[in-house]
Amino acid sequence: MPQRHSKNAGGMNAEAMTYAERKAMGFGTVQERLGKDSQGNFYDCCLTLAPAVDPVCTPSGFLYSKQAILENLLQQKKENKRKLRVWEEEQRARSDSKLERSLEEEEERKEAFFRVNHEGAAARSSAPDLATAREAPATTSRDAPTRDEREKAADLRAFWLPSKTPEAEKRAEKPSMACRCPATGKKLKLKDLVPVSFARDPDDPKRYIDPLLKDQLTNRDALVVIKATGAVMKKKTYETLVKPDGVYEGSKVSPKDVFDLQKGGNGFAAHDRTSQSKKHFAVGIGSGLADVRGQSGSSVSRFGLKFNN
Repeated sequence: MPQRHSKNAGGMNAEAMTYAERKAMGFGTVQERLGKDSQGNFYDCCLTLAPAVDPVCTPSGFLYSKQAILENLLQQKKENKRKLRVWEEEQRARSDSKLERSLEEEEERKEAFFRVNHEGAAARSSAPDLATAREAPATTSRDAPTRDEREKAADLRAFWLPSKTPEAEKRAEKPSMACRCPATGKKLKLKDLVPVSFARDPDDPKRYIDPLLKDQLTNRDALVVIKATGAVMKKKTYETLVKPDGVYEGSKVSPKDVFDLQKGGNGFAAHDRTSQSKKHFAVGIGSGLADVRGQSGSSVSRFGLKFNN
């Protein structure tokens, strides 16, 4: 299909690229499915991205190494305390400024009251009589202002000066002292963490198996964590063998005491539709905000491209 850049643009060699050409150059939002190598396993820590050591699970089903999540929660507490100190100092400074402002207003009211009730009579008694006022030279509005007055007036009207620019008051919000899960952002307490124990295959200790069916656990399986014992098993196993009786290894198990463990990544498109990587960037040299209508022709394109016209 022939291109009509020279007909639609304003000058030679300064034409705007079509959407198809920009798309071919990589401009826009690109979606790409991440492969298995870019995703973690169900037994990986969400912080260290390595196999969890002394794993613990949150009520949302995210797995962490015990040391990693404890260090993260401790760091959050320190940061919350620091933000609280900043907020308290700002509140004290604001209350002090309000007190000073109220005292200044009170002093101004006192001075105004004193001038109205005392200085008025003294000013009238010391005022010159009418004859003296007639002999004094009269000033008219036509008198030209002095140089200092003109400079002062110009400075007052120069609202674009940095010194005259008003600054927005920065106010720190009162921080929440609650710690949050690094993966979900929900509130997380230390008592909410559930120790997790994986059953290992006797023949291959690196493999994790279902404690009841002895089947190998993979990233494709839907897994659950039983809060009472910390055991990890397939969801089908729980619904078939444990849920009807409500007992596992001598402990009562109710549906609210069972957490769904987050699945690991795999290469199947229907497994996790949220595993996508998006990137938006501009093509060409510079910011891409150059004039593309072609008011002035040049030897090369404004975007660094060369057209063979």
